[in-house]
Amino acid sequence: MNLKIITLSALLLSGGFMGIRGEVTLPSVISDGVVFQRGLPLKIWGKGLPGETVAVSLNKKKAATTVAADSTWSVALPAMKAGGPYVLTVNDKNVNDVLIGDLYLCSGQSNMELPVSRVRDFFSEESDTYTNPMIREFKTPKEYAFHGGRDDVSKAEWKQAVPGTNDRFGALVWFMARDLYEKNGHVPVGVINSSWGGSRIEAWISEDAVKDYPVREGRLRIAEDDRYRNGLEAAERRAQQLWYDVTSKNDPGNKGEKWNSPTLDDSSWTVTPLLGKEWGSSNGKPVNGSHWLRRHVNVGADKAGQEAELRLGCIVDADSVWVNGKFVGFTAYQYPPRIYKVPAGVLREGDNVVTVRVVSNGGVPHFVEEKPHKFIFTDGEEISLEGDWLHRTGTPMPPTPGVTDFFQTPTVLYNGLIAPMLNFPFRGVVWYQGESDVDIRNEYTALMKSLINDWRDKFGDEQLPFFIVELADFLHPSDTYGRKSWQEMREAQRKAADETTDAWWILNGDVGEWNDIHPRDKKTPGTRVAAKILENPHK
Repeated sequence: MNLKIITLSALLLSGGFMGIRGEVTLPSVISDGVVFQRGLPLKIWGKGLPGETVAVSLNKKKAATTVAADSTWSVALPAMKAGGPYVLTVNDKNVNDVLIGDLYLCSGQSNMELPVSRVRDFFSEESDTYTNPMIREFKTPKEYAFHGGRDDVSKAEWKQAVPGTNDRFGALVWFMARDLYEKNGHVPVGVINSSWGGSRIEAWISEDAVKDYPVREGRLRIAEDDRYRNGLEAAERRAQQLWYDVTSKNDPGNKGEKWNSPTLDDSSWTVTPLLGKEWGSSNGKPVNGSHWLRRHVNVGADKAGQEAELRLGCIVDADSVWVNGKFVGFTAYQYPPRIYKVPAGVLREGDNVVTVRVVSNGGVPHFVEEKPHKFIFTDGEEISLEGDWLHRTGTPMPPTPGVTDFFQTPTVLYNGLIAPMLNFPFRGVVWYQGESDVDIRNEYTALMKSLINDWRDKFGDEQLPFFIVELADFLHPSDTYGRKSWQEMREAQRKAADETTDAWWILNGDVGEWNDIHPRDKKTPGTRVAAKILENPHK
C-alpha cells in the first residue's frame, strides 16, 4: 500500500487532523459570555468537515445545516428579545452565559484602547467596586493581515464588568456601557473593542474601498510582498537590538559600582532641574542613548520602613527606577504614567536615593511638565521630588533605528480585526481615532466617509449608526501651529459626521490635558456617547 495512504488512514483512525472526528468549531468571539444583538436575526457560524450536519439551539430557537465544501457553515436564528443568560448548543458543544442585548463595535486607536487601569486616579472609587455581569467586552488581539480578510481572530475572551476585570476594560467603553445599561431599561450591553494604538484610518478600510485611493493602494501592493516585509522586519529588529546592546554595554553606569547604588559618590554629578531639558541636550541638540538621574530625599522616622507609591509622571522615552538600590519599576515607552510601588522596608530614616535610568530613542529626553513627581504614603502624606536632581550621561547614541509599522498599512487592520466580525449585527459603531492622522487632516473627511460607507456595505446595514468621538484637547497653549492643526482635524471629523446620514459627532475637544495625548477623563466622552446613542435609536 502507498505510504501516503497508510499515513492518512492512521490519522483518520487517531483523530490526528483538526476536526477529523467530526468536531465543529466556532470562532473565538462566539465563546462563553458572548452578547448577541437583540431584535435582529442572529447568525451562528463556524467550520467543520464537509457534509457534516450541524444542529444549533439557543433559548428554544433551533436551526440545522450541513458543512459546505469549503468547510464553513452558518445558520440564522430568529430575532430575540433582550435576555439571558442562556446556553448556546452546537452539536455537542455548549457556549455558556450567552446574553441577548445591544452590541457595539468600538474601534480606533489608543484612546479607545486605553484601559480603566490608566484612569484610576480619577475613578478608582467607581471602578474598584462596580459589579455588573450584564456588561461585557471582547477586546480583540493585536493582529493585522495581508492577502484578504481573516475569518477569525486569535483566542480572546469576553469579560464582565466586575471587580478584578473592570481595570482591563477600555475606559471609554466602560463608562459608555454603564450609562447605556442604567438608562436603557437594564438591557445587557456587549462591546467588541477592536482598536489599536497608533493606527491610521486607512488601515481600517477594506481593499475594495482603498482602490479609490491609488497612492494608498500602491503602498499596500508593496507591503503585501511577504519576502520584502519579512526581510525588512528582520533587518530592523536586528538594528534595534544592536542599538540597545551597544547602549547597555557601553554604559558606565552598568560597570563597576553601579550608578543605582545608594552608596555611590555622586558629588561630581551635574545639578539640573528635573523638569528642564538641559540635561537631555548638548549644544542645542538632543543627546539620545542613556542618562542617569539621582535625587537624595530625606525621610523622617515616622515614614521610615513604610510602603509608599513613587510617582514620576511621564518620561520621554523609557526608564528603569531604583530606590536605595532596590529596583521598583520599568516602563518601555513615554506615555504610561510612572506609578511604582516601593515595598515596605526599602525607605529608611534620613537620606534615601532615587535613581532613574532614562533611555532616549529620539528627540529630547525629559520628564513631562505638570505631572506628579513625589512619594505618596498610605496615610496620604507626600514627599515632593520636584526641583533639582543630579545628572550624568551614560551612553550618548544616535537616535534608535526606525521600525516600519506595518499595522499602519492600508487595509490590514480591516482584514485582521473587522472582517472576522462581519457576521455580527451591531447596534452601532463608536469610532475614536485621528491622533495619528493630524498630518492628513485635509484628507480625513473623505477617508472617514469612505470607511463608514465601506463598513455599512460589508456589514450589510446601510443605516448602521456611527458615533465619531472628537479628538480631545492637547498641546501646550504656546504651540499655536500644533493646536491649530488639531482643531482643523476636529473640524474634519465633524464634517464627516455632518455629511453622512445616521452619523453623529461627539463633543470631546473641551476635555483633555495639554501634556498628555491620553487624557484620563474618559467618563465625559463615554457618557456623551451613551447619551447620543439613546437620542438616536437604530431605525
